[in-house]
Amino acid sequence: MSAEIITMLGGFATLLASGGTFAMFMFRLFLRLESRVDRLEGKVDDLAREVSEMRGEIRGRFAAQPAAG
Repeated sequence: MSAEIITMLGGFATLLASGGTFAMFMFRLFLRLESRVDRLEGKVDDLAREVSEMRGEIRGRFAAQPAAG
């Protein structure tokens, strides 16, 4: 093999390795972002549940009071 072919093969191998490394980095970043979105979604669901419970308690307390008049 000539030196030019070996150099080209080495360049292609380097390009392939760097592309694979970048793909793995992006995949890990996507997984991390997805887990953060899942945690945020859980927090929002918990907050919605708390607000709903508070709304029920407020309705119960105001409904139990006699009307002023």
